[in-house]
Parts: sequence; C-alpha cells; structure tokens
Amino acid sequence: MKGEYDKALKLHKAHLSFAQELSDYAAQGRAYGNMGNAYHALGIFDQAVRYHRQELQISLEVNDRPSQASTHGNLAVAYQALGAHDRALQHYLHHLTIARELQDTQSEARALGKIPRNLLKIQPMSDTGDVRYCLFKIHALFLFFSSHLRYYEQDLALAKDLQDKLAQAKAYCNLGLAHKALREYTVRFYQQQLTLAQRVDDQKMEADAYSALGSVHRLLRQLDTALSFHSQELTVRKDLGDQQGECRALGHLAAVHMALGDYATTFQCYETQLGLAQGLRDARLEAQVHGNMGITKMNMSVFEEAIGYFEQQLAMLQQLSGTESMLDRGRAYGNLADCYDALGDFEEAIQYYEKYLTLRSTSGRGGGVDADGAQRECCFQNHTSF
Repeated sequence: MKGEYDKALKLHKAHLSFAQELSDYAAQGRAYGNMGNAYHALGIFDQAVRYHRQELQISLEVNDRPSQASTHGNLAVAYQALGAHDRALQHYLHHLTIARELQDTQSEARALGKIPRNLLKIQPMSDTGDVRYCLFKIHALFLFFSSHLRYYEQDLALAKDLQDKLAQAKAYCNLGLAHKALREYTVRFYQQQLTLAQRVDDQKMEADAYSALGSVHRLLRQLDTALSFHSQELTVRKDLGDQQGECRALGHLAAVHMALGDYATTFQCYETQLGLAQGLRDARLEAQVHGNMGITKMNMSVFEEAIGYFEQQLAMLQQLSGTESMLDRGRAYGNLADCYDALGDFEEAIQYYEKYLTLRSTSGRGGGVDADGAQRECCFQNHTSF
C-alpha cells in the first residue's frame, strides 16, 4: 500500500510541474491537494498540512469556493491528527461557513458533526508559563466552547430536516455529552483561574473565581458547595475593601440561602446588602434589594411586611429611568398583586395585576437581570418576581 502512495506522489509531482509550466493555477491547486491527500494516507500529517495550505492559497486566489471548503476540511482533519485541535477547529468552522454559503447540506452535516467533537478535545492550558497569558487563553477557550455548543443543536435540526433517525439519535447523544462536558469544563476553568490567582496573589481575581464557582455550583444545585465558595468570595471582598463586590457576594449568598429555604438567613444577607447599597448611594441596587426583601417575606408568608418592601421598591423605581426600571416596576406590581391576593384583598390585587399587565404589554418583556447580569434566581422560590 505504501508503495502505491509513493508512486502516486511521483505522478502528482509531475502533474504539478506541468501545471506550473503552463501557469495553470487551478491544476496546480488540484496537484497540491492530491499530494496532501497522499501524505495524509501515509500518516505524514505535517507534510499533508504543508501541501493543503498551498492548495488553499491557490483556491483563494482563483476564488474557487468549493475547493476552499474541501481544503479547509482536509486541513482540519490533518491538524486534528497532529493534536492541534484549536487549529483544526478554525478550519472546520471555515468549512462550515462555506458549505452553508454553497447550500451543500451534506458538507454542512459533516462539519457540524466534527466541530463539537473537536471542541470536546480542547483542554485548558497547564499551569506553566506566563500566568496571565494562560488565563487569557483559558478564558478564550471557555467562551469559544460555550458559544459553539449550539452546533450540536444545529446538527440535530439538520438530521430532523433530512429525516435521518440514526443521525438524530447520535445528535441527541452528542448534545447530552456536550452539555455534561461544558459543565465539567466550566468548573475546571474556574478552578484553574482560582489556582492562578492564588499563585500570583491577585485577590480580585481570586474573589472573581470564588464568585463564578459558587454560581456554577448553584446552577448545578450543589448548594452546600456554592455556599462555601460564596462565603469565601465575601471574605476576600471584605479584605479588599471592595464594597460593590461585597454587595454582589451578599446577593449571591442570599440566593443560595433562598434556594435552601433558609429565609431568615436570606433576609439577614439582604439587610446587610441594603446598608451597603445605601452607603454607595446606588439607588438601582437599593430598589432591587427592597424587592428581594419583599420576596423573602412572601416566602415566609409575612405578606403585610412584604407589601411594605415592595412599596419602598416602587418609590425608588419611580425616580429611575430606563427599560430595566420599567420592567422592575412591573415585577413589583405583580408581587404586590400576589400579596393582596394571598391576604384576600381581591380588589387591590386586581388593580395591581392590571398595572402589571399594562407595563408588560408596553415593554413586551417578562424576565430580567440583576446587577451581576445573572437571572434573579432568589426571586423564583415559591413566589415569582415578574
């Protein structure tokens, strides 16, 4: 078999020489591609990359899009064989882009099948080398991994369009594995960030890592672990004198205690957070904390006190402008309606529901985000903040 490929290489080199003499660029590109394929078959992947790169250069110069697509695919396979998964991924993505442009469904399906598998092989860098460069690379890989998880979903959609049951089954399996891998990757990423931060004694980076690890474990419903990380986050924020960070950490702790059903401790966290928000003169955060204190009281079934906090929230929100403030007013109206409904005051409840519905129809949105950009999980325990 090796002898056959050696003979083929000689023929392809002769083909290349003739094409160069005739200045036939397209023929030169085909010759380079054939030589790359031959070296790939021989397992000499660095040479395969060399010739496919020359093939790609020519296909770019003559604007041969189908050739560019296949060459990107060949380069991706060669780089993957060399273990250069990040380079392979770049070429798979180029292959996918061109396949879509050409409406080549089969090539698109092949690329979609390869991209996530290659993503799963990309690992964070080791702890050696420049720490901040390592952190930058880890961050980039993490963002790249998470943003391209959708390719499995597209793979599934394409399999459904083609009515390919086997491909659908594989896509469902891959989608599940990818979500599992992403969760594991996320934890590894932030653990490594924490290690790097501690090594260079960067307390802000360390606090950020504790915060992220706590949030990830909270989403995984590993609440005791989340509580530990957010407690460490709060300690470091205090050591730094970072009052804004301390506010965020208290909000994180409150959310975990809320999820655990420990409403008394949740309320204590919010009381401390409110004091800091007032000291910082952060009216938006202060209004948000009043709302969360109201929700905590709702979960404790102390509806009269909850109403007081929602009214304070509304009073502050009236002084603020912007879409988020309007959405928060809508949530406050909805929560007040729930409180009055629970107390049996249905006329008041209806009035607040009407205000809530008016604002909701005006904004065209329902959910919202807190100062961290995270969903207000603390608001979704027994009662809902709209």
